[in-house]
Amino acid sequence: MTVDNGTAPPPAVGAPALGGRVLSGTRHLIHRPPSRAHYALDAPSLGEENFTLVGATPVAHPLFNDGPAHFHDLQIATETMREIGEFVGHRYFGVPEDRPGLFYRFSLDLTDLSAWRSDGRCDGPLPMATRIRARPANVVAEVPRGLDFHLEVTIDDRPCATGAAGLVFLMPKLYRRHLEHSRQALRAAPELDDVPDGPLRPAHAAEVGRRTPENIVISEPTDASRGHISTWLLNSGVSPVFTGEEGQLSGLHLLEALRQTSLLAAGRAHGLDAVRSTLGGLQVHFRGQAEGDLPLRCVAVAGPLGRDAYGRPTVPVTLTLTQRRRAVAEARTCVVQDY
Repeated sequence: MTVDNGTAPPPAVGAPALGGRVLSGTRHLIHRPPSRAHYALDAPSLGEENFTLVGATPVAHPLFNDGPAHFHDLQIATETMREIGEFVGHRYFGVPEDRPGLFYRFSLDLTDLSAWRSDGRCDGPLPMATRIRARPANVVAEVPRGLDFHLEVTIDDRPCATGAAGLVFLMPKLYRRHLEHSRQALRAAPELDDVPDGPLRPAHAAEVGRRTPENIVISEPTDASRGHISTWLLNSGVSPVFTGEEGQLSGLHLLEALRQTSLLAAGRAHGLDAVRSTLGGLQVHFRGQAEGDLPLRCVAVAGPLGRDAYGRPTVPVTLTLTQRRRAVAEARTCVVQDY
């Protein structure tokens, strides 16, 4: 299979999805079946399947190449899973095409920070490959209701990250009912309204690791004390790469907000420099849809300053995204500053 963003079908919608078609270039998905006989039969799999997605790091992407260029953007790896997750279920595990796939959890740990370093804006594309192991979950009548993924990332043939993701497939009518119920519940309790006290100002670009104003998706903190900050997501005037569907904020929008808030919290609490920092680890659990027309708050609590095995400063951060005081996502990150 060749994944080309100019021709690939649009992804499934839903708050836990990992965003829209935002990666540039062409990647090839290689299926590595357990046996040649199984591959020849072209029958839906009932067990583990292995794949490799090969391509290159982007060099002119409006989001992933926007910033101090000290590191390659780890969200390249999250978009890898978004691009192929639903396809794998439909093509190789016999999930009906009309069942959208929604990611509800994702984790990524950088195992070799040096491999993620970039030589700057003149750095050419580097070979990037992601080995993916997919297993069916909650199988009913030989059709999985979900998939569990494990991934291993290499850049320039150097193993540099491991991760995991969980994807659930929903019946179309059930998904629509769930979506409408969630929207009605959010609007049926005005006493739970949670809105900014006044106009929002975007966070300073240097504190969130971006340069272009339209890629800043969080506000300047409206509350900050002792490592605790509270920001709001910006959903107007932001880059088209964050566009969601059916009035919802995209998964890429939410993940970028978590990334930016983590850098901001680590910088405000312990003085880490966002220009030389990245997320060394990310674990996120999506709990609900995020409506694009309602304010969404991000609260972050920075933990104590520590050091990794190489003596680099690290700060754990706990984050919660809420809309009308209902949890949309919960996350833990680890910000690490390079030498």
